[in-house]
Amino acid sequence: MIAYCLSFGLLIVLLACMQVSFFGRLRPFGAVPDLMICTVLCIAFFSGRYAGAITGIAAGFLIEAIGSQGVTLLPLIYMIGGYVAGHYARTVKPKRYLVYLFFLACALFVRAGTTVIYVCMIYQSVNLPQILLRAVLPEAAGTALAGCVLYFPVGLLCRVLERNK
Repeated sequence: MIAYCLSFGLLIVLLACMQVSFFGRLRPFGAVPDLMICTVLCIAFFSGRYAGAITGIAAGFLIEAIGSQGVTLLPLIYMIGGYVAGHYARTVKPKRYLVYLFFLACALFVRAGTTVIYVCMIYQSVNLPQILLRAVLPEAAGTALAGCVLYFPVGLLCRVLERNK
């Protein structure tokens, strides 16, 4: 249990720092990809609903503490997403990449909705097509690419932790 907490905690801190520093400057596709939702999804997919929910709360609070602008929704979104993904992923044997991509696609829709909510709360006049083209689609493209890549190292970490249980 301690190995899980330390490993997942270190992974979240490392990826949060990478998200706000490295990808904050690089901005693939013109937006910062959300590495936290990909990490929470991977952990939930491989380690179950409770690990996904707890990791979601921690990742949400950490990323909001680093770069929040007032309203905090991400801990709730990540926790629910981690729990739901872990709940439905427990019936998937073996853990295949294509099944994970389906979970990732669902998470991208949830994250897009969260981005739209954030933009609507920050700005008074909102142009939905402009939000989709300038914020939602670039963020979704970067997050999808990051999620496709993060599957392999996070999956390996989860399998090693499960083997050494």
